[in-house]
Amino acid sequence: MDTPPPLVKRLRDHVKLAAACAFSAVAVLYAVLCLRLTAVDMSDVVCSDGGCPRGLGPLVLWALVAGLAAGGLWWSVVKRRGYRSAVGWVLAVAVALVALWPGWLGYSWLRGPHMDLFSYQVPDGPGADKPLGSWAGHPDTGFVVRARADVVTGYNGEGRHGWSLPAPAGGAVCAMSSDTPSGTGLLTVTTAESTCGNRLVAVDVTSGKQLWTKDIPKLVGKPSAGGSLAVTATADAVLAHDLVTGGELWRSPLPAGAVALEAAAGPDRVLLLARTDQGVELFALGARTGAVAWRFAMPVGYESPRIVAASPAAAVGDGRLLVFDDAGRPRGESPAPYVPTTGETEWLVAGEVLYASVPEREKREVLAAFSLTDGRHLWTRAFEDDWRIRALTADRFGRIALVTEGAYTHLWHLDPATGKPRGESTVLRGLRLGESFALYGRTFVNLDDDGRLPPIFDVAPTIGW
Repeated sequence: MDTPPPLVKRLRDHVKLAAACAFSAVAVLYAVLCLRLTAVDMSDVVCSDGGCPRGLGPLVLWALVAGLAAGGLWWSVVKRRGYRSAVGWVLAVAVALVALWPGWLGYSWLRGPHMDLFSYQVPDGPGADKPLGSWAGHPDTGFVVRARADVVTGYNGEGRHGWSLPAPAGGAVCAMSSDTPSGTGLLTVTTAESTCGNRLVAVDVTSGKQLWTKDIPKLVGKPSAGGSLAVTATADAVLAHDLVTGGELWRSPLPAGAVALEAAAGPDRVLLLARTDQGVELFALGARTGAVAWRFAMPVGYESPRIVAASPAAAVGDGRLLVFDDAGRPRGESPAPYVPTTGETEWLVAGEVLYASVPEREKREVLAAFSLTDGRHLWTRAFEDDWRIRALTADRFGRIALVTEGAYTHLWHLDPATGKPRGESTVLRGLRLGESFALYGRTFVNLDDDGRLPPIFDVAPTIGW
């Protein structure tokens, strides 16, 4: 057998020593990361229950592969005495240090995206009034508003305190509109002389400026902002004001003996749910005049009905969805077990589609999409059996963003047309979330009556392990 030249032999020895050191460095790195994932990220969950940190299994496999490769290379190095060169050791250590970087990138890819706490507001402390809800400003500003009975607070795009709007002396904020068209939100406020509520307040979401106020006795339910209208229901009528100026546009009296339950405004229609001598009825009022365009008696069995949207007109009750044409005729109905009827489940209207978390079986929640033009069930997105859907929103990129909670908390972004994930879900780590919260981009708003939780906080991609 021919003996290779000394130079070739030295080069071979150097390469094997460098490779042995590189694989050893990666094997040690992966072993440390496996221990870290097991000891920290797993906490007290069990792998068989779906609680293993994402990427742990493949990471263990690659740690074993790197360890075996390092062992084989070291055996060859020791056998051929290829470790006796100082130059070889210098090169090997340099290569091992360089190899840690692609090793770390591999770990990051296996683990997937993670986010953790970036900034937060100091908790309100004990005795703080219960939060009523929240608003988001323009998507480009990142402004978020959180309302409590005693004060409404705006936070700028960096999570810092921006403005405060306190309740009147001796009074309280009672309710707030769900939407803020053109950056204007509506508040129902009680003064010292009345129970909730007798004053309607329009607020600029970004600045906190009160645009106008109207004293309206015997307000019922939440105000609604839609199109250019500010709509409220009272004990005897439905009122519409101009959203910008506050001028009264029309007043539509309730039928004799009717009790208003809920009102919702849209660009070209106002819907009213009211209890009459015929049961619960849905009334459609013209946005310009307030004249009744049509009325519909909710079928027997529609318990606790709610308005989904005014334009297009849709309502839910008893796990069923009803959508209506311009004449008030039902276009279609989605049967049980779909569509929520109470505030215990998450739902979102984006465009002409309703997205709702619905129970598919005892321990499983799915996200379902329904057309508000004909009531069709469009798609269903299932998650793990014990995962709950905790928050649901539409982001500024047109995706459906939702938070699921199981062994770990995940942030998903779904294609609104198909329900398929756009990229891998993001694991949210170490967040102080209450039972009720809202999500706006990367900002979370806690809505629990718990003064120990931060009122708002932001998340950012995790740096490091």
